[in-house]
Amino acid sequence: MKQASSVILATVLGTAAIARAQPAPGEPPKPDDAAGPEPAPMSPYGPPPAPAPARQPGTAPAPRAPGRPGADPRATGKPGVPRASSDGAGDPRAPEPPEPPHKMRFPEVLTTPTGWLLPAAVLYSRNAIDTGGGVSSDNRVGLGDVAEFGVATTDQIRERDMESDKPAQIQPYVTASFRLGVEENRLFAGQPGVTLGFRKSFERVHHDAKSRIAELTLVASKHLGPDAAIHIGAALWDASLQNNATGTAMPMEVTLHGKLGDQLRAFGGFEARPLPRSQILIDLGWAPDFCYHCDAAGNGTIKLRPELSWGVRYQVARFMHIESGVRVPDIGNFNLLDAQIFGQITLTSFALADAVENLK
Repeated sequence: MKQASSVILATVLGTAAIARAQPAPGEPPKPDDAAGPEPAPMSPYGPPPAPAPARQPGTAPAPRAPGRPGADPRATGKPGVPRASSDGAGDPRAPEPPEPPHKMRFPEVLTTPTGWLLPAAVLYSRNAIDTGGGVSSDNRVGLGDVAEFGVATTDQIRERDMESDKPAQIQPYVTASFRLGVEENRLFAGQPGVTLGFRKSFERVHHDAKSRIAELTLVASKHLGPDAAIHIGAALWDASLQNNATGTAMPMEVTLHGKLGDQLRAFGGFEARPLPRSQILIDLGWAPDFCYHCDAAGNGTIKLRPELSWGVRYQVARFMHIESGVRVPDIGNFNLLDAQIFGQITLTSFALADAVENLK
C-alpha cells in the first residue's frame, strides 16, 4: 500500500512540473536560446505618465487633464497641445503652425503686366477708382494654365487740345486682351515665368476725334526667394489719331508706327511680401497721350508718357484683395501735382475651376 502511494505521489508531482513548464495558451513558445524576458510593448503615445504623488490628508485633489479619465492629454489632438514624436520616445513636439493664406500670382503688378498667368478656369475681376475721377474695370479668365482672355476699360489713355493744356482722361476706353505663356519653373529649374500678350482697343470717338491703341508685350517674372519677385518686360506700342473733318478735306490720320524708337519701351515692377497677407508693389509703365492740335499743320500728335505707381495689396479673404497706392501719370516731368491716389478691389473665383475639375 505504501509502495502504491509513493508511485501515485511521484506521478502527480511529475505531471505538475511538466504542466508548469508549458507556455500559456496563445503565447508562442520561447526559443531555447532566449536571453531573458521580452521587452514590454511601447505605447504609440509614448511612455505612460508618472504616477501622481500621494495626496496628503486635508489637501484638494489635483485637477485632471480634459478628455477621458486617465487618457494621455497628448493624444487629444486639440490645437496647441503638442503630440508625442513618431519614434515613440515620448518627447513633446511644438504645435504645427497654421497653414499660410492662399497665395495667388496676379497677372498685373499695379498697372503693368507680369510673367504670370491665371490658373485654368479661374475668374478674375478688378475694379478701381482714383482721386482724378478715373474708373476702370478689368475682367479675365484663365485658359488651360497656358493662356488668358480678358475685356477691360482703362483710364490711362489721356488727351489734350494743345501741348500746354493739362491732360484729361478718356473714359471709358474699352480694350480686349489675350496672353499666353509658360509658368515659372515649368520647362526647367530656374526658368522665369514668361508671357506674350496683346491688347487692342475698340475705336473711340471723343471730342470730334477718332483714336485707337494697341500694345504687344513680352514679360519675364522671377521669384527672388519665397516672398519677393521682379518683373521685366518690353512693349511695342501702336496708336492712331484722326480729327473729324470740318471742311471738304479729311484730316490726315496720325499713327505711332513707322519709327521703332517711338514705339518700343521697357517697363518693370517689383513686389515683396513682408507679411503673409500683405504685399508692397511698385511698377513703371507707359501710356499714350493724344494731342489734337499740337502739330504745326494743325494735326494731332501721339506720345508715350511714363507712369510710376507704388502701393500695397492686402488679402482680405481667399477670394478678395484690396489694393491702394499712388500713381503719377507723367513721371518724366516730375509733375507730382497730377499724382492720383487710387483704390481697387480684386475678386477671384475658383468655382468654375472646381466644376471643371469635377467633370474629369
